[in-house]
Amino acid sequence: MNESPNRPLLIVLIAGIGDLVMASKAMRAIRNGFPDRKIHLLTSTEAAPLARNYTFLDEVIPFPIRELRKKKSFLVDIWRLLLNLRKTEFDVVVNLYQVSSITGAIKMGLLFMMLRAGRKIGHDKNGFGLFVDIKVPSNKYTSLHIVNAINEVAVLAGGKPDDKGIEVYWDKTCEDKWRSLCETGTKGERQLLVGINPGGDRANRRWDVANYAVVAGRIAEQYGARIILFGGPGEENIAESIQQRVKQEVVNLAGKLTLNELTYIISRLDLLITNDSGPMHIAAAVSTPQVAVFGPEDPQRLRPYTSPETYRIVSKTLDCRPCGTDECDHVSCLRNITVEEVFEAAKTLLKAQEK
Repeated sequence: MNESPNRPLLIVLIAGIGDLVMASKAMRAIRNGFPDRKIHLLTSTEAAPLARNYTFLDEVIPFPIRELRKKKSFLVDIWRLLLNLRKTEFDVVVNLYQVSSITGAIKMGLLFMMLRAGRKIGHDKNGFGLFVDIKVPSNKYTSLHIVNAINEVAVLAGGKPDDKGIEVYWDKTCEDKWRSLCETGTKGERQLLVGINPGGDRANRRWDVANYAVVAGRIAEQYGARIILFGGPGEENIAESIQQRVKQEVVNLAGKLTLNELTYIISRLDLLITNDSGPMHIAAAVSTPQVAVFGPEDPQRLRPYTSPETYRIVSKTLDCRPCGTDECDHVSCLRNITVEEVFEAAKTLLKAQEK
């Protein structure tokens, strides 16, 4: 199929919330390179609500990847979705994210086989290179920060990068509901808002809830801060465990927020203490100061993509990390992180805001 200046482009990013936010710089570059084209994004159902807030995208197409893991009946929905996508002749189809396994490469390869495009671009790893015309070097995602790696893939697709960072937005209609929570006290006497995000997709990325509870209690006592607990669907028990351990009153919002509401509230925090997770990248995009607790993953590749003055990383140097395993018998990388280390990092950022 030949290229055409009239055909739309399709960005494929079937990944999580944090991955979407990290890809915002690259998607903006693609818009810069194709200012007059329609740009469609195929992303996870989970990330779609935030994606719809990006003005550089014309259409957001949800892909039920997580739903499929729970119910195989979603295969029917996915098949219908692919048949519908096949009706469109795209100029460029680009998979922005890394292919990390042979299984993932096969699945993504089958998807790309269904799509019609003048050019197909993707990661040349685990065999996925067989399904694309322009191949992203296999080491691209290991040698750079993920944001920069994705941005370079966008350039291969014809994108024009800028010197801006990542970005994220929210539906403004949610502000009225939560403004009172974020504006306690009068101007100049506003109570500090400190968010705690103890969850995450995988258990071996979560620092111990008892440690989070101690840190939250110390900050509430020493700074008179209002503590807000976050957590996605299914993480309510994690936040509740912290709430039961903290003597001071906390606001438990776990499982109660839409993605737009979560983003807005994070933007209003004075500090977020979080695991390596989607909310960490949201905080980076809105320049909210944060302490990021890293376990097995590599902070050099996944650190908050923002000004170094606005974040502190707490992690441990071990022979076994970084690693990409989903299961671990000892999780020493997290167990060796102390309450004092996280609390001191939080104090540093809160002190910086007093200046």
